Amino acid sequence: MKKNNHSDLGIRSETGEIYMLTKKERILTIEILKLPLATKAGRNFLVERFGQEGIKTATSLLEDMGIQIGKEEERKPRTVS
Repeated sequence: MKKNNHSDLGIRSETGEIYMLTKKERILTIEILKLPLATKAGRNFLVERFGQEGIKTATSLLEDMGIQIGKEEERKPRTVS
């Protein structure tokens, strides 16, 4: 199976199972995984709940779905004109 294949195949779990996800399920999964990774508090929650492996697992799942997550990207404040 190609890494960049964006078919309905989901992520393989540690047991080798393949999950089928619809387009809506993939979008929802991506958005849910991105939320805690976007903030320091969210990353701390993942570490407290799942250990450092939780962050690695979340980023790995997103990368497997074609989403690249950078390391702690600082957000620039919005300017009001």
